[in-house]
Amino acid sequence: MKQDIIEVINLLANESDDFFAKGEVESSKIAQAEETLGVHFSKDFWEYTQKFGYIEADGMELCGVVDSRHVSTVIRTQYMRDNFSDFPKDCYVIESVGIDNAVIMQKSDGKVYQFLHNHKLMLFANSLNEYLLGKKMKPETNAVNIGSHERMIDNQGYQ
Repeated sequence: MKQDIIEVINLLANESDDFFAKGEVESSKIAQAEETLGVHFSKDFWEYTQKFGYIEADGMELCGVVDSRHVSTVIRTQYMRDNFSDFPKDCYVIESVGIDNAVIMQKSDGKVYQFLHNHKLMLFANSLNEYLLGKKMKPETNAVNIGSHERMIDNQGYQ
């Protein structure tokens, strides 16, 4: 059974000892963030951000449309664009890994990738739901090494 993003995050919240969510975000702020970045957020990212703002759980900080510098999708994406010419313009940051400026990013089609400067993009998941479920099932796995989900693709999204 496919779970929607709200169910997945509620599952994380119920199973986490340290879950935190900022709270709901108005649709107009999410639309403004899309306009600022020149991208369309995926359906699951939009729903997640609208309901939770951003979340922290078990050492993960999932970015959102918020004012906090370190978890703002807009600020983190702009930083990556300003500092790394190979950061794809059609993507937005959903999580900062904290190792060598690696970030987890998403395209409007929902696919989730790891970006590391001067490396090929690595496909992590086909949706935010799948990405979060993978992290939940493998909490010891860090974002740099996800094992069987690893596929290399170039910066245009081609395998």
